[in-house]
Amino acid sequence: MKDEDIFDILDGIASKETIRLHHEMLSESANYRILFSEYAHTHALLTNTAMEKTATNFTDKLIDKWELSQEVITVKQLSKLPFYFLIGMSIMVILLIISVLPIINQSSVQLDLSKPLSILQDKLFTRFFLIVNVFVALFFIDKQFLKPYFEGRMKV
Repeated sequence: MKDEDIFDILDGIASKETIRLHHEMLSESANYRILFSEYAHTHALLTNTAMEKTATNFTDKLIDKWELSQEVITVKQLSKLPFYFLIGMSIMVILLIISVLPIINQSSVQLDLSKPLSILQDKLFTRFFLIVNVFVALFFIDKQFLKPYFEGRMKV
């Protein structure tokens, strides 16, 4: 018979078959009677012993440390917006230089900037530039203000 079965008998939750087998072994085996009496004595000591309770301060500190160790640490990535802005401005400067170079006459040092400046006065170019700036501003507002705000609300 297993130790768990003996403790089930002592607790009063054993099945009828286990109790029947227990009575047979008690009547037949002296070793089993000695083992059972030792287990019964141990069981009596355990039932009479008061349960000790851990200090609440210790428990609270342990739970707090456990919760802190379970938190996911997020690493905030730097925004790539300034990088994209610099690339865009570099491309614009290169395009401006490329468009100005054919205008410069190699024999004269005078620059005629009327043609490149006429591009800036074009309504289509102005609208395109305005739309790009609006999208960049919306992207910036979304990443810097809206995303942290809604992530904070999700945690609450």
